Amino acid sequence: MTTGSARPRRAGLARAARWVAAVAVGLVAAATGGVGVAAAAESDIADGHLDWGFKQSFRQYVSNGNGNPPIAASDGAAVNSDGTFRFPVTGGTYDDSSGATTVHHGGTIVFSYPAHFFEITIANPTVVISGGNGVLLADVELVTSGGGFEPVDEVQAEIAELATAGSSPIVDGGVVRWEALAATMTANGAEAFAGFYGAGEALDPVSFAFSTDGSVPTDPETATVTVTPASGLDPAGATIQVSGSGFDPTSPGINLAFGPATGDWWSDSSQYLSAKWVHPGGNPGGNQDRLNSDGTFSTTLEVAGEYTDGGGNQVDCVSQQCYVVTMRAHGQPDRSQDTRTPIEFAGGPPGTGGSDEQQITVDVLGGPLTLSVAGDSVQLSDAAIGGTATGELNQAEVEDLRGTNAGWSLVGQVGEFTGDAGTFPGNQLGWAPQADVVSGPGLVAPGSPVGSGLGDARTLCSAGAGASAGTFECGAELNLGIPGSAAPGRYTATLTLTLA
Repeated sequence: MTTGSARPRRAGLARAARWVAAVAVGLVAAATGGVGVAAAAESDIADGHLDWGFKQSFRQYVSNGNGNPPIAASDGAAVNSDGTFRFPVTGGTYDDSSGATTVHHGGTIVFSYPAHFFEITIANPTVVISGGNGVLLADVELVTSGGGFEPVDEVQAEIAELATAGSSPIVDGGVVRWEALAATMTANGAEAFAGFYGAGEALDPVSFAFSTDGSVPTDPETATVTVTPASGLDPAGATIQVSGSGFDPTSPGINLAFGPATGDWWSDSSQYLSAKWVHPGGNPGGNQDRLNSDGTFSTTLEVAGEYTDGGGNQVDCVSQQCYVVTMRAHGQPDRSQDTRTPIEFAGGPPGTGGSDEQQITVDVLGGPLTLSVAGDSVQLSDAAIGGTATGELNQAEVEDLRGTNAGWSLVGQVGEFTGDAGTFPGNQLGWAPQADVVSGPGLVAPGSPVGSGLGDARTLCSAGAGASAGTFECGAELNLGIPGSAAPGRYTATLTLTLA
């Protein structure tokens, strides 16, 4: 896939680009009610960047593969320390009166997994926000060498919807910043990625910043919380000091709470013992406190080793890990304000006997590569001289428990057909292989069908390196062409399957 502004685009891709342009125009029209916005309000975007990781689980999956390298960044894109990607701004426009935004980015990310038959390229992402709606578009190419995937080559496919409704950017002078926007796969994105993920699937959050005055947007300070004391606390109850820095000092501020922080902990308030709303207009005392203009705060919070939560459930923070947590207030989807600081209690409540640790060790033994066949003979259908006899090969099962994922191949070859009436060559036999995965993470591919030629070794099925572990079934439809020189009678040949 060639990227950059000079990339050639075929007619079909040009149509896709025109469709994207129509979407962007439609969004702007919805935001302005069809009335043109004053030109003075619109500014050209001068600098900035976009941070996005596509999907963390997909990055982990590809990183364990055999690509060289599995994930590569080029054309100005870079890999961040947390594994997400940064794309540089290449242009766009921002309307500060309506909020209509179109930001173009450069850069290319390639996900490569040859053992699983694919290479996916994501390039040149674009963010469009207007009328309370947001979308992320990008060039997407899927190159495949098998595995049932269909190749894809899309220019500016609409990959994700962005949760911009009900939220607003942080604007500081000429710098505009959106932080941790929730992203979900669109139906068009699911098609562009060949069904790796379905429509509505949660993707990594999207953050981006840009300037309209030539300044270079800098990364915001990371939200950080310090708890004193954080360990040795009295299970009967204690008051702890909590301080924070790097928080967004704008409305609505953050929620501060104590509890186990399980599941969707940023939205499930019932699991917490105590909570405070820390915001710019907060008055110290009670269930709120002040968030300073520099993004810092200092307050106290009540904690205990045992309590009953809002759902009537008993919570034991001695035997399970509990935290002091922060999240954006009022249920907003901005996850950049999320922190979890672990809290430890001394001893334990009566009857628990405290806690201790044990190290669990296991030796995993490699197993064999084995072949088993469900029978030792095949009766083909009767056939006249010059005709074709047919039948079905007994099912072969391959089990790879070696733990090496080194790959394997199952090959078949037949000898001469002999009988009381004479002989004829084994090359008269052909097959149409099938293969299926019974269990395990590996992938199996059937060999190529041949109308004849099994007198020479032919592949029945195989699994490539990096994807061969598991149990697999391989079979084939057989066809035997009866030569015109054959005399009537019964003939037999031996077909040998060899696994290596």
